[in-house]
Amino acid sequence: MTTTTGSLDATDIVGLETSPRAGRGLWVLLVVVALVFAGGIGWRIGRAQGEPTVPGRSSVDVGFFQDMSTHHNQAVGMAMTYLANGTVPLLRQIAGEIVTYQSSEIGVMGEYLTRWHQAGTEGSTAMGWMGMRTPRDQMTGMATKQELVALGAARGADLDQLFTRLMIDHHVGGVQMAEYATKHATTPEVKRWAISMADGQRGEIAELNQWRVRNGFPAVRVDLSA
Repeated sequence: MTTTTGSLDATDIVGLETSPRAGRGLWVLLVVVALVFAGGIGWRIGRAQGEPTVPGRSSVDVGFFQDMSTHHNQAVGMAMTYLANGTVPLLRQIAGEIVTYQSSEIGVMGEYLTRWHQAGTEGSTAMGWMGMRTPRDQMTGMATKQELVALGAARGADLDQLFTRLMIDHHVGGVQMAEYATKHATTPEVKRWAISMADGQRGEIAELNQWRVRNGFPAVRVDLSA
């Protein structure tokens, strides 16, 4: 999969057809709560029937949760930067949802890693579980240090366009990771979380691109094909 940036007509935007935001925050919260509840029940049932299978350090399951935690941390940081300096109500709402839900997901992934005795073992490289070993701060979709500095310094329309572009690119990387985990993870809990993350980030990509087009910015061209 590749990610490129360019100017598009609204009809070319990937996944542009999305439902209104009304009630979306409550819906996402309910999905997160349901997944946490289901994961907890599954773990307790597994323990009642015998110790559940624990994925190893080199597994897709462990690698995905470790690397997605790092990935989410940067997204939360960028969203908090926008909340500190941005003024557009819709973008502030999206940024707030990213902080809330991705922070929650970081907590859930950390709990699983602790159960698997893999907390704090991520190391300086990432994405080996995808066959794409890379320095941890250069994972697919991650903003560079220079881009993060620029985001922190930007204000007004410059901040709006930079935040939306960086977050779209970031989400594309997250979708790629999540969809790989959906296909290759071995535990049902990781597969469920990966599906949920991919769906949620696809929706935000479309929503951010819609906002860009409505406000005179070029849409970010993305390729999310399998």
